[in-house]
Amino acid sequence: MPIDAVRQEEQIRMAEALFFSGEKLPSFARALFFGVCDSHRVFPFPQVDPSERARVEEVVTKLRSFCDEHLDPDWIDRHATIPKEVIQGLGRLGVLGCTIPTEYDGLGLTQYGYCRLVEELASRCGSTALFVNAHQSIGLKALLLYGTPQQKDRFLRPLARGEMLAAFALTEPNAGSDAAGIETTAEFDPDHRVYHINGAKQWITNGGIAGMLTVMAKVQMEGQQRITAFIVTPDMPGFKVVDPALEKVGMRGTQTAKLAFEDLEVPPENILGEPGQGLKIALTCLDFGRTTFGAACTGTARQLYRLAVDHAVHRRQFQRPLASFGLVKEMIARMGALLYAMESGTYLTAGLLDRGEEDFMLETAMLKVFASEALWQIVYDAMQILGGRSLFCDRPYERIMRDTRLNMIGEGSNEVLRAFIGAGGIRDVGMQLKEVVEATRHPLARLGKILGFGRTSIHRIVTSPTIPVRSEQLQKEAGQLASRIRRLGLAVPRLLARHKEEIIERQMILDRLADAGMSMYMTAAVLSRLDTDLEKDPRHTTQIGEEIALGKLYCTLAFQNMDRAMDGFFDNDDDQVEQVSDRITGWK
Repeated sequence: MPIDAVRQEEQIRMAEALFFSGEKLPSFARALFFGVCDSHRVFPFPQVDPSERARVEEVVTKLRSFCDEHLDPDWIDRHATIPKEVIQGLGRLGVLGCTIPTEYDGLGLTQYGYCRLVEELASRCGSTALFVNAHQSIGLKALLLYGTPQQKDRFLRPLARGEMLAAFALTEPNAGSDAAGIETTAEFDPDHRVYHINGAKQWITNGGIAGMLTVMAKVQMEGQQRITAFIVTPDMPGFKVVDPALEKVGMRGTQTAKLAFEDLEVPPENILGEPGQGLKIALTCLDFGRTTFGAACTGTARQLYRLAVDHAVHRRQFQRPLASFGLVKEMIARMGALLYAMESGTYLTAGLLDRGEEDFMLETAMLKVFASEALWQIVYDAMQILGGRSLFCDRPYERIMRDTRLNMIGEGSNEVLRAFIGAGGIRDVGMQLKEVVEATRHPLARLGKILGFGRTSIHRIVTSPTIPVRSEQLQKEAGQLASRIRRLGLAVPRLLARHKEEIIERQMILDRLADAGMSMYMTAAVLSRLDTDLEKDPRHTTQIGEEIALGKLYCTLAFQNMDRAMDGFFDNDDDQVEQVSDRITGWK
């Protein structure tokens, strides 16, 4: 078999393991691509137990005071390091172990609570928020989810107290978003009862300062190389830190390392989870990390929004405040609407995780892409409002701009995730269509499958899904969302019929599918939150009135985005764009 074909087979196998290992109920986001609003998953908006909310607010208050006294983001950026006393302080506060159970000296907070802490940190210092996210969301998450009792007893307590830091080692020189490209190998030595790991990892946050690393390596199993997760400690023979802190344009306070493994000796009891299940473990950890990515983006956006609004109100040009000019009004309104949607999407997704939803892969990817791109727009608008002031290093804007750029690359580049969302969204629809096609070849034996598909298709054509908002003020937006979900459900089978298997290579169409799906998910989050808040505050205080205006504006912007994306499903210039690119690059 040609090398390219072998490679494609491996990628397909790994994708199947990634998307569809085990029996899972379809998620809210997946259902959208069928034209279905599985409303009970997102309506009403997830509510936090009052005792948990009070406990979280107590920790947030302590963290806020600590940051006021000890956290200097400009110093961290200039010196490209987070002071040890800051790390130790975060450990004493419990921030570094906030999701670790109390039996292991952690705080045992929910995902909601963790997101609140990350949001607060990110509103102060992007590097410190990223450091915490790398340590807790991905560095130790595999241990927390898949570790044995013995592994947890050994590592979780020092990790919770900040006496030990964690890192997640997946990325390599030839493998970033392409997990199938991992070249690090692990070979079992039966004589010495150890795995010998050989390879290199790069861009590993906390990699040079971690006392425990989750390392992904390929193991030969049943004639195939399968990714396996290992617990690695830096005192193991063969562990080498090539560069403890690579210099970066942004997030300079985080220590981003380059590592090498030269016959690294790892005992088999350090395998995390089942051998060969490393890909599933890695992506599960990244799902949790993407949720707190949304919280970090929200915290940074809130800081910028406040600064920009304050400047627009008090800065005068042409004998009037900036806030009185139409184009500035447009930027301020857009910033507020995007921030409201970011916050809604973050805490809806956190609520899904806290409720124990089985499948949240698309939701977390959607949140990460949306929040990082919305924040980038907010950075642009804030810097435009500040004008020349935003370019000078005595203000936080240029640092925030540099830090923010990472968000669209880290934990999966947005372009890869967009293709992932589009492909993941249509996959279940395609499988159902395939089953129906197979059934038509044996119509008598599989009549139920054919009739069931026919009833479902007719139902989608003649009806729109129900968006169960209770407030009269939101009925218009609910109806507009329902009609667009129906439109997406009708378009997906047409796209599959037109492009068949080739649709996986039609990445510009996958991008539009992702755009439509993301906008629908975020709009559902906004409507659910508004509807729940309106029911709790029927008198419409000043705050809820502003939130209604922001939420409705986001819906308007999102509907425009959905229409633009779906208009391009069948009327686009994709072929022309690809031809021009191929001419430039020489690709055939």
